[in-house]
Amino acid sequence: MSTDNTTELLTQVAVRANALCQSVQDHAGNINATVNAKKAELDVAKQQAQADIQNYIADARAEQSHILLSRNQQMEPLGSNAIKGFTTTGLESFEVVKEATIYGQVGKHDEDHTGGGVATSFRDNVYRGYVNKKFHILRVKWKTSPGKTVRLDNTYSHGYDQGTLTKGCYIKVIEGQLAGDLQPVTEFNDGWKLHAYRQKANSSTGGFYAPHTALSFSSETGEALICLYGSVSGYVNLEGNAWGCYPEFARPSDIESLTGSIATLNSRVNELETPTA
Repeated sequence: MSTDNTTELLTQVAVRANALCQSVQDHAGNINATVNAKKAELDVAKQQAQADIQNYIADARAEQSHILLSRNQQMEPLGSNAIKGFTTTGLESFEVVKEATIYGQVGKHDEDHTGGGVATSFRDNVYRGYVNKKFHILRVKWKTSPGKTVRLDNTYSHGYDQGTLTKGCYIKVIEGQLAGDLQPVTEFNDGWKLHAYRQKANSSTGGFYAPHTALSFSSETGEALICLYGSVSGYVNLEGNAWGCYPEFARPSDIESLTGSIATLNSRVNELETPTA
């Protein structure tokens, strides 16, 4: 075979090889394009599934009837050194001032009791929606007792903190430091934060644990604005910043007429003579 023929054959082989390579590359490109398109579809489907799951969870939580377990979530002061229904421990001094009261719609009925602009700050930075029940924003100043465990509200000792529950409050620390199981969940402007703790019911037969020290003061002295502190039944949707004023079942001790009737009944029972056999 002549050199010319050999060269021609090699040229043809090279052309065919190049064509085959190009064909493979074209097919590979088509395959990659198809895979990428399917991957994009799967990513969209995955994101939609995640959104559906989150919406389902949020809706399921919203359907729960959360009931207030602790007392006085409206945070009514008891004089100038205590909060009604709260049990404070480990404090050498505790000063309570009613700074503001939040009502209904924004700007309609909110009261600023001291002229410090606290109601406006709360509305502008934390919540501008409708309030279903009025609540107070308190300014608390503290001085701790050396060597003592400090608690703002020892609801654990009352037996309220059972099963699945959520604890929370809106708080703005002006001076000092906080401690306890409540941790910042959402940070707002002007120093306001949502502090909360949440636990599931992990057993249907065993005992439940709840934090004994939910909110305490770790600094010797300090000052803070606080509102809507309480313990609520159920697993509240904190991811949606869903914290507010929750309904509460009346306790017999809250009903004056019932208390008086029971006292009268007990008195009459004591007056009865035991019948002879």
